[in-house]
Amino acid sequence: MLILAGLKQGRLMRRMDECSRFMIRGAMARPFTVLLAFVIAQTCSVAALAGQSVQHAASPEEVVRQFYDWYLHAGMPNPERKNLATFRKYVTQRLLKKQMDPEVDADVFLNAQDFDESWKNHFSPSKATIRGQQATVLVTLTGERVHYKLRVTLQRENGAWKINLVKGSGWQSVPP
Repeated sequence: MLILAGLKQGRLMRRMDECSRFMIRGAMARPFTVLLAFVIAQTCSVAALAGQSVQHAASPEEVVRQFYDWYLHAGMPNPERKNLATFRKYVTQRLLKKQMDPEVDADVFLNAQDFDESWKNHFSPSKATIRGQQATVLVTLTGERVHYKLRVTLQRENGAWKINLVKGSGWQSVPP
């Protein structure tokens, strides 16, 4: 039985050897065709990956909505080790440094020293105005005690939109 298996294996190896020689000869006869097929395959792979990253890149409005939804529901946390990854996902390093500066006594993400707790459920970002690598989104905060507007400027970094500047305006107290 072992001899029979050895004979079959020997024939199988010879057949594989013949096939591979045929494939190599065929490939050598058509090197341009093989090279062209390789280049096309690589180009398609790169194009597919590029298309994938473009599809997954969030719009400026979506970045602003996601950030403020997280930020307001989390109780407007200060950047620290446990949440730094979340801040870095949405905010430029420049703005993050500004928020962490001990000399700054206002919340740079709200551009205010006070806030209305009900903003977390009552904010709405507008459609973005995009100019090159910069976008602007207006955010309306409609709280029970205060109505307020933010002008949020985003910068494109490594293909992702990140909040770079926040300016507040129209602070309006709501009568009880």
